[in-house]
Amino acid sequence: MCFFISIVVKGGDAKSIDVALRRNGRRAKPLENASLRKALQSDEHHFLTTVGHCDCGTVLSPGLHSTEKQNSQRSKHVAKLRKKGWSATKIDRWIIDRMKAEDRAEQQHQLNAPDTFELWTNVIYDVIAINGVRQAGILLHFYSGHFEDEEIDPVRKSVSVDDFADRLRNIKEDQLLIAVPTSI
Repeated sequence: MCFFISIVVKGGDAKSIDVALRRNGRRAKPLENASLRKALQSDEHHFLTTVGHCDCGTVLSPGLHSTEKQNSQRSKHVAKLRKKGWSATKIDRWIIDRMKAEDRAEQQHQLNAPDTFELWTNVIYDVIAINGVRQAGILLHFYSGHFEDEEIDPVRKSVSVDDFADRLRNIKEDQLLIAVPTSI
């Protein structure tokens, strides 16, 4: 399957958030995921930002391309899938799909990443500037199934909006990096 970048926003309305993302060449499509909902606050909303097929090759995941790290992450995912009751055949297909996505991501990096740190920083700054938005963050996740059914257990990290750009350069898969305005 593939990497996808989504945002989590507290406050604001979906239309204004979508307008802000479209100004940056992305979109904000509301997304409901039961497991992620458990990790979000009641007034936070989740939006898919992808405009193409996927976000494989994103600049947000350069550390994910080392073979050692890929193998380690695959092993963790396989353990979760076994726990969920997936068959060996289904897990093998998942591994093949993941390796194909990693290859696509590496090819995309070699051709130039489809995005930049500045793009994602601007996205968050533009969303936070929307009337009523109290905070906004980015989540990078490798989906192995449907958006709505995927098990996502993000590690939440809140930083001031002033520190967001620096922290974004070290975002990890399944880390929800939230930018909080310095004065609300």
